Amino acid sequence: MKKSLLLVVGIMLLVSATGLFAATEWYGKFWGDAEGEWKGTLYDKEVLPPCFKGVWTDGHHEGELYAELEYAGHGVYKIVKGLIFNEYGKEIGKWDGYFDQNIKPGYAEGEWKLFEADLSGKWQGQRVLP
Repeated sequence: MKKSLLLVVGIMLLVSATGLFAATEWYGKFWGDAEGEWKGTLYDKEVLPPCFKGVWTDGHHEGELYAELEYAGHGVYKIVKGLIFNEYGKEIGKWDGYFDQNIKPGYAEGEWKLFEADLSGKWQGQRVLP
């Protein structure tokens, strides 16, 4: 009986702790030499180093975003290495900036640059609340 109770309590703790480590969803826009939207997920507890995985679209083209993050304290994650990929998975640019989970609902901003097209601009977004 004690073992069964202990097992049930252990499972309940595991399930409740999983909610504490949930990834956060983000959405925003980019502008400059091109404009469009982006969205993605910030993984801050499940993986090391923390990272962001997302997608972008400008209405004509689309691709993926990836960033390795570094925790800077006070709910802020700085982009250490941000990569932009086109619809074929080719690396076409870079992006930097930060995600601030301390500002409610969450605030993010930075800059982006494409290599071959010599296009650049800024991006901004916020956390999507459940």
